[in-house]
Amino acid sequence: MKKFTLLLAFALLSAAPAVLAQSAYKVPTNYTLQRPEDYAEYNKEVVATVDWLEKTPSSKEPEKRREANRFLFQWISGTPDVSVQMQKYVADLTAQDPDLLLLFMGGWARYQIQHPEVKDPVVLNTEGIKTVLKAYQSGGNKRNKHLDSLVELNAKGTLADWVRKQLAG
Repeated sequence: MKKFTLLLAFALLSAAPAVLAQSAYKVPTNYTLQRPEDYAEYNKEVVATVDWLEKTPSSKEPEKRREANRFLFQWISGTPDVSVQMQKYVADLTAQDPDLLLLFMGGWARYQIQHPEVKDPVVLNTEGIKTVLKAYQSGGNKRNKHLDSLVELNAKGTLADWVRKQLAG
């Protein structure tokens, strides 16, 4: 019985950091996004929002997810510092689950915030797709054969090559 109790305690402690990480995120409230300088003030919150959306299964905390998506969309729609370019292949990939489209935009934005010197569309698109794939793998999404194949390409390190082909037409 002691071994079982010890094993159970260890299992619960092992899971605690993941649970705490999910619950520690707070959706920004009372934010003001009117002037260009307003947006830069929220860069850290954008990164935290994308991190949370990416790691949290889509079926968990739906209201918090809606609020986080709303904040992220408003920020991306108006920021002068990040310019997400949408391609047809992204719309096709995310057609089954529109939340994944916002995750693509969020992954692109997060990377551009963290690496403002990077302007290469292959890199930015790849980072957006990687965010979609991480969120897809976190659970709660419908199975998608195309995303499954991209998960494999990412694991092989060839996702950027695939993105390059998509951008070339």
